[in-house]
Amino acid sequence: MFYNGVGNRLVDVKELIKKLPTDKQATYVHLDAIADIPLAYFAWYTSDVYGSIAYSEAFRGRYTTPPMLTPKYDTQEQLYELLDQQLKSAVAKLKAPTSVTQVKLDGFDIYYNGDIRKWIKAANSLRLRMAMRLMKRNPEKLRTVAAEVLNDEVGVIGSDAESWKFIAGTGFTNTEDNPANQRSVSGSKSMVDFMWNTSDPRIRVYFQPSHFTKERFDAAQAQGKIPADFKWQQYYGQYISPDAAQETDKAAYFTAIAYKFNGRDTTGRLPSSIRPSFFNSTPNNGLMTFPIINCSDVLFMRAELAQRNIFGSPADAQALYYRGIDSALVETDRAASRAKVADYRALNPEEATAYKAKPGVVYNASNALEQICVQQYINYYKNNNEAWALVKRTGFPAVNGNIMKSEIFMSSGGVLQMPRRFSITRPTVTDMNAKNINDAIDAMEKVPGFGSPNDIRGVCGGICRNLVVYLL
Repeated sequence: MFYNGVGNRLVDVKELIKKLPTDKQATYVHLDAIADIPLAYFAWYTSDVYGSIAYSEAFRGRYTTPPMLTPKYDTQEQLYELLDQQLKSAVAKLKAPTSVTQVKLDGFDIYYNGDIRKWIKAANSLRLRMAMRLMKRNPEKLRTVAAEVLNDEVGVIGSDAESWKFIAGTGFTNTEDNPANQRSVSGSKSMVDFMWNTSDPRIRVYFQPSHFTKERFDAAQAQGKIPADFKWQQYYGQYISPDAAQETDKAAYFTAIAYKFNGRDTTGRLPSSIRPSFFNSTPNNGLMTFPIINCSDVLFMRAELAQRNIFGSPADAQALYYRGIDSALVETDRAASRAKVADYRALNPEEATAYKAKPGVVYNASNALEQICVQQYINYYKNNNEAWALVKRTGFPAVNGNIMKSEIFMSSGGVLQMPRRFSITRPTVTDMNAKNINDAIDAMEKVPGFGSPNDIRGVCGGICRNLVVYLL
């Protein structure tokens, strides 16, 4: 998608501006700078899972003579520096006074409707998110970027109104876009149990109640269909380990349970399914929210930085942590309201206050880093690439965690490691750019931990090499 749907079109915007008369070009300075921000985001997003990619010489075929059809591949280290400088330059251009009135983007800018100040905050926040990946690879770079963006006079995203998200119109998504309609999809048992036990208000947005109401549960349990030691919950998660289905004490989670209720034969699943109406507009003609960088994301990043003494101190982490939770709850509530989630019930302040006082959520300095990461993980429910990156980078949620334990993933008696990147395929001999692609893969193979190109357990080429290993 980056090469044939995103990057190519954003580069076309910039090239079309160059072709305008000089006086007209001056009216498009802001648009030219804004195009660089999502361009940087999607290039980084692509490299995050593939490693080296063509970027600095990519998209030049139609704008060069002879056409540049064999772009070089930039390493991940090179790309991080290129993109960081690109974002800094975009911010500088958006801040600088312009000699002429800029073309208005009202009605055309799907994110901020032409609000330049919000685009500056988005670019600064993206720089911070990218730098977080460098926590172990290049901690000094992280410190430098954090200081620059958090001390910037405009700063980073600081409210939900400034969150970088796309709110789609009705009909943008449909039944086919909803994973719950493809098969029965549930949350992991550890996550759903944690949310249930802490009375997390988001649980009713993320998941549907289990088929087993208290009355149904009691009836099935009395008939011996549900083990006697099971306790009723309105929401149940699912064990993620394939081997769990073979364990007697967990079998009830994997099969449809047949029982009698009110004199009738009834069948139902114990695990809760995800909310279809939170993923597509078909059920209730709602508006879907696609988050890129929310205010809550930034607050949790800042809390983590403070807790690690990278920017701020552990004394600052508590306030940022609670602000992150408050922001995350409000953002989810607003997204659910826009989506017209089935059985929607608005968030109330008392719920948020009670949630923050629950064991595992109330701030505990001895477990603060894990708490911050667990809250960020739950917050990434609709941004799964970032949830994946969080686990790879920090190791949380962890099987030996104190807050929310993750599950050991077993298949046929063996432990399966979490995938760390996408499979990387060699080009065909007829590929015009085969040499550059092969050279890039050869170079990545020399990175410790990379493994073979098709080994999804290997790290990406460069930046990812020092991410925390996910220990099972």
